Amino acid sequence: MPSSLSTLSRAGPASVPVPRPPSRPITRVLLPACILLGIIATLAYAARESLRPAIPVRVAPVVLAPTNYSAPGASAPAEIVQAPGWIEADPYPIGVPALIGGVLKDVLVLEGQRIEPGQIVARLIDDDARLAHKRALAEVARAAAAVGQARSAVAVEEARAAEAAELLQRVEPLAGSGAFPESEITQRRLKLASQQAAVESARSMVARAESDESAARVAVEQAELALSRTQVTSPAAGVVLLRLVEPGQRVMLDANDPFAGVVVRLYDPAKLQIRVDIPLADAAKVHIGDAVEVSTETLAGRAFHATVTRFVHEADVQKNTVQIKAAIADPAPELKPEMLARARISTHPSSSSSPSKSPSSPSSSAPLLAPRSALIDVSNSSASAWLLDQPTSTIHKRSLTLGRLTADSAEILDGLRPGDRLVLSPSPDLRDNAKVAPTESTKDR
Repeated sequence: MPSSLSTLSRAGPASVPVPRPPSRPITRVLLPACILLGIIATLAYAARESLRPAIPVRVAPVVLAPTNYSAPGASAPAEIVQAPGWIEADPYPIGVPALIGGVLKDVLVLEGQRIEPGQIVARLIDDDARLAHKRALAEVARAAAAVGQARSAVAVEEARAAEAAELLQRVEPLAGSGAFPESEITQRRLKLASQQAAVESARSMVARAESDESAARVAVEQAELALSRTQVTSPAAGVVLLRLVEPGQRVMLDANDPFAGVVVRLYDPAKLQIRVDIPLADAAKVHIGDAVEVSTETLAGRAFHATVTRFVHEADVQKNTVQIKAAIADPAPELKPEMLARARISTHPSSSSSPSKSPSSPSSSAPLLAPRSALIDVSNSSASAWLLDQPTSTIHKRSLTLGRLTADSAEILDGLRPGDRLVLSPSPDLRDNAKVAPTESTKDR
């Protein structure tokens, strides 16, 4: 027995070498590395604000001026009246009605869609209107034929009258001579008169036929108008506020319902106002022309300027309020009718009403005072300041309208509210939405 296993091996062909798989560094190494680096870079960019260290700043609040404060030249201090309100179309929304009754075939617009004057917003089923139009055209043709027939009858009667006149003219010179019977002459005279009466009757029939033709043409115009009104068109440009109908619905005109037949309601986004419920206790302080600051939760960081335009001269006895309207100067596209809003009305009491106030009573009409060191970019009656957003600990640049300036304080006429925190002695490196670490300061007030 052999001692080595090599003697048992079978001689065979030489073994074939197996090639190694090709290396793919781009798809196996470089591409995954690029994807990983991109994800890391995206996460780092998204978290850049949280990774940055908060900037330490000193802040101070905006305060009401003391009771003994008086601005030079001020006739009467302004009072702030705050009340809830609702955005609405100015002066009112526009209804697009169907001018005839019927069943809706198509409604071609949706809520929020902008439409132009004369644009078709809906169509009614027009089969009956088309048949009525064809019937009216047939009546016009019949009336025109009757006019032609009547004119032909006039021509016939006129020819007969001319013949009778000619026969009478031949024998009339012989009257009284005995050459022609007098009875025959009289008979011809009567025939001419009768024929002339027939001509007049035929002419009156022409006038009647022409009148019937005119009435038939008016009926055609009415049928064409009814047919055109099966297409409901918009009288003005605007955005669809409400769609009040749907296909298959019957539109009925009711004289007792002013909104019967209205298909859609429109409003102009560039013309909005706010209706405000003013408590009756503050109603006497508000006047037409007073400035209003409008704010909404939708645009929390933005205020809109408005002006009181009119009062609704009927108080609400249940809510104990009276309603005013204030036109918004430059509404944003995000403002929609019936959106809740908040109004701050800067009233200006007359000089006759100001002495009735007690000097010792607290006054909400005192102007706002801000630290002078918080102001930047001061120019005449305007300036800017960094406003602290306390919930997020970020700062935002705010434009201000200034009143009187002193060495330590500045009178703020517009742009701030009592309690707002301003950054004192701000660094020029500050930027909008920067994260800060605020420290309350009692200096520089």
